Amino acid sequence: MLKLKYKLEYTIIMVGEIVNKIINDIKDIIRDIGGDAYIVGGYIRDKLLQKNKEFKDLDIVYDGDIHFFIRALESKGYKIFPIKEDIKIYRAVIEDKILDIALLNGNNIEEDLQSRDFTINAIALKLISNNIIDPFRGRDHIRAKIIHEVKEDSIQKDRIRILRGCRFAIKYGMHFSKLCEEHIRRENKYIKFSPKERIFNELIEILKVDDNGIAFEELDKYGVLKELLPYIDELKTVGKCKYHIEDAFTHMNLVYRNSKELLRGELKVEGLDLDIFKVNLGEVSIGVYFSLAAFCHDIGKVKCYRNNDGKISFIGHDKEGAKIIEEALEVLGFPKKAQKFIKALVEAHMYPLGLCKNNVKNYKRSFYKFFSRYDEYVPYILAISYCDMHATKMLYDPDNEEQMFNEYIENLLKEYKLYKNVKDNRFINGKEIIEVTGLKGKNIGKVLEELDKKAYYEEIITKEDALKYLKSISHKS
Repeated sequence: MLKLKYKLEYTIIMVGEIVNKIINDIKDIIRDIGGDAYIVGGYIRDKLLQKNKEFKDLDIVYDGDIHFFIRALESKGYKIFPIKEDIKIYRAVIEDKILDIALLNGNNIEEDLQSRDFTINAIALKLISNNIIDPFRGRDHIRAKIIHEVKEDSIQKDRIRILRGCRFAIKYGMHFSKLCEEHIRRENKYIKFSPKERIFNELIEILKVDDNGIAFEELDKYGVLKELLPYIDELKTVGKCKYHIEDAFTHMNLVYRNSKELLRGELKVEGLDLDIFKVNLGEVSIGVYFSLAAFCHDIGKVKCYRNNDGKISFIGHDKEGAKIIEEALEVLGFPKKAQKFIKALVEAHMYPLGLCKNNVKNYKRSFYKFFSRYDEYVPYILAISYCDMHATKMLYDPDNEEQMFNEYIENLLKEYKLYKNVKDNRFINGKEIIEVTGLKGKNIGKVLEELDKKAYYEEIITKEDALKYLKSISHKS
């Protein structure tokens, strides 16, 4: 049993009225009913790393009668609900903040901290006395930017901690201790057997905090990525051709990094509304899924590699990649809507470039086919296509093709807005089609689609033109 006691000066800066209210309320309760309360976990870690950072979550460990403590909080107006009643974990939501409350695990706070993952998360602040309790040198490791396990079997007991550790490394610019890295490399092959909802949640959290676009390189560095996505090692051996001087894996990382720069507004495409990336798809921002698609866009190249007398090609890698990523995301527990979105972006990432290179005479018909096929995904496809081209041409672009393609993408965005305007502001509705033509059922939808096409092609300009067209097909029928 650990008997180390740390009574150090309280150096963590509390900020925000809500925090102060929660802390003062808990202190009042302790003075009234007894027991001890400790702030633990991410709040302490983040305050030591970034003293002025506002918190979203606050974790409290209580040593005493937890039911008395919960009732005392409720008497102060807190609405408490159980998260895991069997192990006495509860939650309260105060405005946009989350307060998690747990019964002390063990005989004392040191034993409780001993059950945690990394030393940087095994620091406690005892309320009332404001003493820091740090039996595993978490603050020393924070200062040295080291991620180290609390116990040697911490990762073995829960392999999801590998992803958590990678998230901390990416978010805070930290690195693993030598022993911790050895354990990650030994245990990473077992990650895939963890509950897939936990894998999904940790991957999403990694992508959220990865401002610098290094997540996949970091996961690969420790041998983790190939346990989550297929063909990672193989992608490092293919990809070089007349269009690429780099291997596919390097290129995928560049496109991913470009996606992050695009979302920050550092890469600019005129007419692309960045607010569309802030919309949630389920509970996750669509921008997170967009960046994942940006990395995965060329995952099909391994299966489509062809070398004919030195002429290397990857024909069909977009369609093959869509199949591969759909299967991979299913295994990782991604929601169906997210799978569909990412699959569409991988499948269509070459479509804009194909339109540009074909340079068809009747471009509006080609555009309409593209827009109608992918509809709401079109702006995201154009964005990922630009990130792809930028990654290619930032390394080698003797003919300034990137500028030409960028202008083409911007023109496609303008055309898509015209397409959407046609769809959203039809001259004629279904009821009017029935009245004029007498058509019913599926035929009404076909006529509406034909009217949309003609309006986009500028063959129909007014409602009178639309009615004239309806009368002409009515006469034929």
